[in-house]
Order: sequence, then C-alpha cells, then structure tokens
Amino acid sequence: MHCLAARLSIVKAREVNRRIEQLGGVHTRTVGSHRRYRAEKGGVVAFTTVAQHAGDIPIGTLTAIERDLVPVFGEGWLRK
Repeated sequence: MHCLAARLSIVKAREVNRRIEQLGGVHTRTVGSHRRYRAEKGGVVAFTTVAQHAGDIPIGTLTAIERDLVPVFGEGWLRK
C-alpha cells in the first residue's frame, strides 16, 4: 500500500476505494460516476461518497471523504 500522506495531491479514486475497503468499508451502491460506501464499527455507522472521475481527487474532496469516515476508522485513516 502506498503512503497516501505524501501523495494527497495525486490520489486517484481507485486508491481511496481500495483503502476504504481494506479498512472494512462496504461499497453499497453506485449512482452515475459516484460510489457510496458504508462503514460500521461498534454500533457507529458512517457513509461517504467517492467520485469515480478520471484524474486526481482534489484535496478538499479528500478531506471531506476522510472526515466522513473518522467516526469509524479514526483520525488520519487515509494518511496511514
């Protein structure tokens, strides 16, 4: 697994998808070019959406994805 911390500006959607799934997130549905993920741990449920567009995911979008799943995966889960 690549260290995403050093690569936050050049992260592709497939890398984020892979990380979420490695940590136990489940792909629940796809609408257009967006994948919806659900993660659960200890009764806490969190959701996020990852756009599947070509190219890199913008920093602000990565931050939002990370923030959405912090209740389940903990702080800095995307950077590990």
